[in-house]
Amino acid sequence: MKSTTLGVLMIGAMACGLTGCAMFRSMPQVPVARAVYTSEPIAIDGVLNEAAWQRATVISNFYIPETFSKAVSPTAARVLWDENFLYVAFDASDKDVWGYLKNHDDNTCLEDVLEVFIQPDLEQGCYYNFEINAQGTCLDGWIPKGKTGLIGRGVRWNCPGVKIGAKVQGTLNNWQDTDTGWKLELAIPFASLPTLNKRPPNPGAVWKIQLSRYDYSVYLPEGGKELSASVPLSKANFHLPGEWGSIRFER
Repeated sequence: MKSTTLGVLMIGAMACGLTGCAMFRSMPQVPVARAVYTSEPIAIDGVLNEAAWQRATVISNFYIPETFSKAVSPTAARVLWDENFLYVAFDASDKDVWGYLKNHDDNTCLEDVLEVFIQPDLEQGCYYNFEINAQGTCLDGWIPKGKTGLIGRGVRWNCPGVKIGAKVQGTLNNWQDTDTGWKLELAIPFASLPTLNKRPPNPGAVWKIQLSRYDYSVYLPEGGKELSASVPLSKANFHLPGEWGSIRFER
């Protein structure tokens, strides 16, 4: 029985070239990220010039799903919080920033988009999803326990009071010039998340989190599209809460 199992594994390894097969590839370990408390007001304008952002931990290891390789387009993210909001900031390097969708809940992942996934409570099991393009257009959703994915399976829910600021370093929707990238600030009100009962997290609380990105560009190989995430994912699917990382609220 043991020799049969070993033989199956060896055949599988030979079939996928050993080093290229996901089952034999080493998955990077992702440390628990820190959400740093701030008493300083944060202007949600996409500029990121407050001192609090400089004190925040930088999340800069964004991985390609399945291969766990480093993303071609670098992304750096930071997370802060206060009694009212969870703040997330992105600095996305991009030579070709584009996005045309302007209506709330448009399918923004069809364009350059930055995404935030949070799951405050494992027992409740639901999670929240924000997908924002370079225009500042937001698709938000609340996905119940036992469901995955947003379209057709999530709750068509809008997050009251969410604040968004996006700023492009370059020219939006002009592939003929070279951009530097774009920055995004997002303030998510704790009071607007139904499962929190209008209360902020306690210091020391740990949530599941994933920060991710779709990048479409004439400068990219493989058809001009790259997906990357702050955690290594076994599939090109951001709706896998069991594979997300964690964030600890510190004060």
